[in-house]
Amino acid sequence: MEIPAALFKKKFTCLSCMPAKGKVMSYKASAAGKRTKINYERPTSDTCDMGKFLPGLGRMRYFQLIYDEGSRYKWCFPLKSKGDANANTIKLTTELLAAGHRIKSFTSDGGGEFVNTELKLFMEARGIRFDPTHPYTPEGNALVEKLNGVLVNKMRAAMYAADFPNTLWPEVLQYIVDIDNMSPTRALKGKTPSEKLLGTVPNVAKIRVCGLVGFVFVVKAKRSTSCVPRRNQLCCWGSLARQLDIVCFICELGRLSRLVT
Repeated sequence: MEIPAALFKKKFTCLSCMPAKGKVMSYKASAAGKRTKINYERPTSDTCDMGKFLPGLGRMRYFQLIYDEGSRYKWCFPLKSKGDANANTIKLTTELLAAGHRIKSFTSDGGGEFVNTELKLFMEARGIRFDPTHPYTPEGNALVEKLNGVLVNKMRAAMYAADFPNTLWPEVLQYIVDIDNMSPTRALKGKTPSEKLLGTVPNVAKIRVCGLVGFVFVVKAKRSTSCVPRRNQLCCWGSLARQLDIVCFICELGRLSRLVT
């Protein structure tokens, strides 16, 4: 049978090619234009498994990010298990509502730490629309999904530069989140998330470099012999969101100490 050449110039659908060569539809680029600019209006959240860095301080294995789409401000919570994310979400939402902020919707992936009866009833009782993403479509939660990788990369670089043990990742990640909240972003046209959310320019005068070397004096009663050094070496970094305290890792003892300035 001879097929006329003119037929090949017409558009047609091949029923065999559609399932054999099909690809997932691309996420609409126009979604970026729908981002809210209003603070607290649309928080999003996600959890991330940090199994490679186990065991973290306090036996933390995961962390949860809650990201305010309007201000690009972020909160970070180290977790022992993903189930702890539910309590963090409820606690932070309650605090924001008590402060008089209006939350219209909450977005997350479809994980069981978010999609559960307790959280659904909590959101419904407070007039907050709960919008979990569709299965296998992380693009619907793209802002916080991408942020996970960005923050972990920064944390990894800081730990490598300071030669920190892997167990310190929860503390270093909190430091990175604090710095990120005080850093200008193109999404806010050069403003910082802290400035957009709180209305004041963050004070960066007392930022401590992650991995700053210091020494702490050891009192005589704590020295076992006269040959023991009088000072222990510290690795320090500033915890900006928590009263500008200095977090110190005592290298010889392998433990943390906090000094409030």
